[in-house]
Amino acid sequence: MKVIIVGAGKVGFSIAETLSNKDIDVVVIDTDAERLSTVQEYLDVQVMTGNGAAMSVLEKSGITGSDLLIAVTELDEINMMTCFVGKSYGVKSTIARVRKQEYSELAKSERQEQLGIDLIINPELLAAQELAKLVLHPEAHEVEYYVDGKVVMLGLKLDENSGIVGAQLKDIHFPHSCVVVGVIRGEKMIIPNGSTKILPKDEIFLLSASKDMLDLEIFMNVRKRAINNVAVFGGGLLAFYLCQIFESKRRRINVKLFEEDPEVCLDLNEDLSRTVVINGSGRDMDLMQDENIADMDVVLAVNDDDEANVMISMIAKHVGARKVISQIRRSDYVNMIENFGIDKAVSPRSLMVAAILRFINRGSVLNLKLLQNDMAQMNEFVLPPGSKLANKALKNLRFPEQSIVGLIVRNGDIIIPNGEVRLLPGDNLLTFSATENSEAVMDYILQV
Repeated sequence: MKVIIVGAGKVGFSIAETLSNKDIDVVVIDTDAERLSTVQEYLDVQVMTGNGAAMSVLEKSGITGSDLLIAVTELDEINMMTCFVGKSYGVKSTIARVRKQEYSELAKSERQEQLGIDLIINPELLAAQELAKLVLHPEAHEVEYYVDGKVVMLGLKLDENSGIVGAQLKDIHFPHSCVVVGVIRGEKMIIPNGSTKILPKDEIFLLSASKDMLDLEIFMNVRKRAINNVAVFGGGLLAFYLCQIFESKRRRINVKLFEEDPEVCLDLNEDLSRTVVINGSGRDMDLMQDENIADMDVVLAVNDDDEANVMISMIAKHVGARKVISQIRRSDYVNMIENFGIDKAVSPRSLMVAAILRFINRGSVLNLKLLQNDMAQMNEFVLPPGSKLANKALKNLRFPEQSIVGLIVRNGDIIIPNGEVRLLPGDNLLTFSATENSEAVMDYILQV
């Protein structure tokens, strides 16, 4: 497979790094020779200096023989034009990063296809959607839905008060069918079995029917109270999208948005209907105390500057905020940030990479979720017709190391797998694996 990436900034670098590690032939194009020098120094990819929207540059890059064109420069217009030109040369698929709100309707209209764009990705919107899920599930560090929302996976960090800490999984009598598919213990990822003992500070990944998860959370003593009051620090696109999501919910969530730029505050005040917009800095301790941040259910730091978000998050924790979530653009900083006491860090870059991987594997992979700073991965597959695994019992299959089939959904019924269960074509398989083994899992399941 050959992929051309136009834009060698931080996003382009991350995408190139991920794809090159999967033995994909990657060409990176940018007008900035210094950026390309960094890419060439650290990654095993080809680089080319030039404007990726120019026909001559795309011709030299081998666009006619390429499978995918990804345009992720800082300019939406360049990204859209690049895809348009690329399609005229017959590239099979195109992806454009489009961030501006005024272009958001393109993703819902036939104009997207006319522009030659197969997938529009808005990283700020992706991050806002992820943050909203974490706010609405305050007890969870990871949230993802599968099988049209019938199944949910939560990543839950356990303390000494959890009802299952100190017990082996085989001795825990959950009130509903569910599977603990993975355990993160410090920097180690564990695929558990019945003898695995749950310890304080473990983060478990629990799969169950969505309708049963509330009872399971209560059973484990991890359920938090409902979210009513939220503080958002930062007035950029991500914050705007996030507040829009909160305002769209039937149950009212009281949101205060803090932004330092008074002109941005005026614009936000016009565009948001129920959000209280306040001109002020999250680095102002007095403001934090005056606005009763300690009483907020969740505080979100979503400025464009990582250092500012870390500082705001630490101040919010210091004044007593219950849960603090921060946007961190440097995905390699996420685990380190969480070690500072911040409850959760979200990287738009990692979310964008996951969206691109889903697109590349579309048809065979219905969903893909990178977990714990890309340490683990959840996939949703459909077992294809003619699969070599069909009609075989799980106990007779040899899945790659550090991987597990968590759930099987067959004709709408949820099956907790055991060694005797036989796989059938058309089954939805939810798998959990170490990220480095995810390709091997995919190849194994999809073999025909």
